[in-house]
Amino acid sequence: MKVAVFDMDGTLITESSWQLLHRHFQADTEGVRQNREAYFSGYIDYETWIEKDILLWNSPTIEDVREGLSFFTLEPFADVTIAQLKEKGVVPCIVSSGIDILAEKVSDALGIESHFVYANSFTVNNRNLEGVSRVEPRKKDEVVRHISQQLCIPLNEFAAVGDTASDITLFRNVGLKFAYNPKDQKITEAADFVIYDLREILNFC
Repeated sequence: MKVAVFDMDGTLITESSWQLLHRHFQADTEGVRQNREAYFSGYIDYETWIEKDILLWNSPTIEDVREGLSFFTLEPFADVTIAQLKEKGVVPCIVSSGIDILAEKVSDALGIESHFVYANSFTVNNRNLEGVSRVEPRKKDEVVRHISQQLCIPLNEFAAVGDTASDITLFRNVGLKFAYNPKDQKITEAADFVIYDLREILNFC
């Protein structure tokens, strides 16, 4: 293993970027559920999902978003795991369908280089907040391939770590697949190993 690619929400941190924002803006829970279901059922694309979720937040500003993402909890031993991976010469990366504002905070806390952090972002257009899709849940493998090309390291020397069915695309073509505290059966079945302590990854490098 030369590269370890981590999902963020539920893997490196306990919270979900989107859930933090829905809670902060007191979004209608039924609307949140319907938007999610529409995306995973194929009725809307990912950018439309983001757009519909933003509409549930009642005209937020980027400052409001930063406030909503100001708190997060690192998963147990995330810091130790990342530090020891780096000591062993393994490159840690974040590939998340969460928000880059939070991903940057997490990467700073863990010592992951910013150019190996991939997440979605927001922009402001005519004072309106708009989402920018950079990491679609169903296309995380495209980002992993980009990292492979960037580092000139083949995918069979990559490990990927995720916790939900959305991370199955993170697993495509990589050498090692870890389901961490799996939230559903699909991610368990797709993984080579199921782990409940991030430090277990260190046994493979």
